[in-house]
Amino acid sequence: MVQPAVFHARAIDDDPWLLEQSYRLRYRMYCVERRFLDAADYPDGREIDEFDAHSLHLGVFDSDGDMIGTARLIKANPHGFPMFRHCAFFPDVLPPDAPNVVAVEASRLAISRDYMRRHRRTEPLSALVKAVVACARLAGANHLIAASEPALARRLMHLGFPYRISGPAADYYGPVAACLMNLDELDAMAAGDNVWTPALSQGHDETGLAHR
Repeated sequence: MVQPAVFHARAIDDDPWLLEQSYRLRYRMYCVERRFLDAADYPDGREIDEFDAHSLHLGVFDSDGDMIGTARLIKANPHGFPMFRHCAFFPDVLPPDAPNVVAVEASRLAISRDYMRRHRRTEPLSALVKAVVACARLAGANHLIAASEPALARRLMHLGFPYRISGPAADYYGPVAACLMNLDELDAMAAGDNVWTPALSQGHDETGLAHR
């Protein structure tokens, strides 16, 4: 019987070495594997941009302690949210600057392709997104926004997240759409369901998230 894989998630902004791993994992995915970005623009093998200074970063680790996934949450900042350089919400969707809306943008979600090749029966995506949700809550956000490929949006909805395509199709390194998740709605869905209770470990605390 195949045992379910266990993943651990933590915020990594307090650890320069883990941040370095995150930037290099992003480089491999966005510059080398999918070629969304020009690798020549990142000669040191780290994918970093102006939004990282305004972001919270997190990593997901396997049972050996290896980082196999990463993402960042971009907070409100003078540059705006990068997704709106390419995408827009439908007119009836509340904008991120609407009253009582505190939004963060999920960005640079990356899962190691090498890990997925070696562990075809496991899926760290759910653990990574739960960590994103927990980190968004720690940042005081009540809405999560992102520019997502349709396949990723469908996958998140299949996993049970109230993640909705909320804008027209756009070209942002391929077809994407503006998506939105109301974290208060997620909390209501999670009420009484321990599986959905997100936990994000801080520092060297090993409390983590189990892939269900």
